[in-house]
Amino acid sequence: MKSLVVIFCMCTFSIARRDTGFPAGLMAHCPGMTKNTTLSDKTKDSLTAVVLWPSNNWIGSKEVTCKLNREGADCVEEHLDFAKKTVVFISGYLDASFSPVVRAVATPYLARGRNVIILEIYPILHRTYPIAARLTKPLGILFGEFLAELTRRGLHPDKLELLGGSLGAHIASYAATRYYELTHLKPSRLTGLDPAGPCFRTLPRLERFNSDAAHKVDAVHTNIDGFGLAEAVGHVDFYINGGEFQPSTFRDYLMPCFQFCSHVRSAVYWIISNHAKDKFIGVKCDSVPLVRHGQCYHGHLETNVLGPKTNFSRPGIYYIPTLDTLPYYMGEKGLIRRQYDVNNYLLKVAPDEDMII
Repeated sequence: MKSLVVIFCMCTFSIARRDTGFPAGLMAHCPGMTKNTTLSDKTKDSLTAVVLWPSNNWIGSKEVTCKLNREGADCVEEHLDFAKKTVVFISGYLDASFSPVVRAVATPYLARGRNVIILEIYPILHRTYPIAARLTKPLGILFGEFLAELTRRGLHPDKLELLGGSLGAHIASYAATRYYELTHLKPSRLTGLDPAGPCFRTLPRLERFNSDAAHKVDAVHTNIDGFGLAEAVGHVDFYINGGEFQPSTFRDYLMPCFQFCSHVRSAVYWIISNHAKDKFIGVKCDSVPLVRHGQCYHGHLETNVLGPKTNFSRPGIYYIPTLDTLPYYMGEKGLIRRQYDVNNYLLKVAPDEDMII
């Protein structure tokens, strides 16, 4: 009997030593996130959005900048055809409406004949990150009020889609929530591109990006322990390569894609998925701990696709493997479990065979 107890204790100790737990996450708690943050009238008057619509000119679109007030609503109404679908994009920390990534995100929507509204966040979020994080809620509330005003002028919620990257994902969620409070209507879709984790990790569910904000909510996770969130926050959550870090090589050399690179990669995957609409195929997984390691290939495989063709009648957590170079997607090859799961790309630079050097 004593020997059984000793063996049990040794096994328990061995298991305990192997279980190193989950990462705490970068800046899990920021002081002041639950305190009030108010925008002054002067600040509100300075805020703008860039409004784009399809055109036959050589650029493929026209644009105008409008304020986030009644005068700005007049401006939007004058230039947009509300019979068309409208996509609202809110980018991340220190990004701007004119950045190449933001414009690349807008391009496929304009090509499909949609209106695009880009919230200009650089002037107000050009502050130290914890302050910028606190500003997301009042900014989102103000923008939600602006969208509600547009709905009173003809913008139907079924034709309204919100897309946010990093901090912008939370702004979009706050805006959608405020929009619902004022109109009792929800936007058709809300997508978060690696919703920001720093300063948001310990907030209650409804105080950050969440699945209640729109009829269809999805999230793309690419750096969950660094600049992103580990928790599943949408109706459909895609964890690309496990969601922690993204692979990157050039010829026979590793090109480390650390935190910022992995975080921004969510936007890159989204842009590509809007061109290659059925190529990023995800395999449903039972939990976040399993999806981290790509341990999702067992029994009948239930799948979903990242991008405009996401099937929201199949909610859940999905693992999407990718290649380590452009165009990244694997298509149906991603339905076969790889030898080294999320680290399979290392076989390209470190083959699993005997070597003589």
